[in-house]
Amino acid sequence: MDRPGGIVRSRRGSVRVVGLLAALAVAVPTAGCAADKVEYRDDRGDITQLIYRFYADTTEGKFDDLNKVLTEGVVVSNPGGGLTEGREKVIAGASEGFKTEDRVQELVSNVLIDLNGDKAKVRADVVQLFGSSVTPKGKIAPEPALTLNSRMRFEATRDSQGWRLSRIEGDVLWAVDKPAAAPAAK
Repeated sequence: MDRPGGIVRSRRGSVRVVGLLAALAVAVPTAGCAADKVEYRDDRGDITQLIYRFYADTTEGKFDDLNKVLTEGVVVSNPGGGLTEGREKVIAGASEGFKTEDRVQELVSNVLIDLNGDKAKVRADVVQLFGSSVTPKGKIAPEPALTLNSRMRFEATRDSQGWRLSRIEGDVLWAVDKPAAAPAAK
């Protein structure tokens, strides 16, 4: 004993419910689309690149480029003790020990960053290999004479130019120091 139009009313109600569910199904996944247009800043990526840039610039002897990496008042705690304070002094100390006939390779890993606004604390493991660029007789390439593995800690600060290192310190965890092989005869 259906009333005339009874089925129509229930269909209209069903259509309304299905329409509402369809609208929600579209709205929920696309709700974040507006946020996709907002610029996202990856501070951790920027800071990791800053650490890589620090090592690349020192390894390649690009000491003037360290002005873009270090704050003016940077403090470096030296492994043997003592502090070096100020960007100019840190750059001068780094360039003093640089020799073009040496090879240095630095492998940076396990970079962990704790952000707090415009400040960050960073921890990284760094393996440094030092040796001559002269290939010994009978070898295909030079061998490292010194290998250091350090646990490094950095502090970084964001200013109007971006992220800069404001403190650098670390502990040598292990070292392998062996005499360099005799160079190839000329």
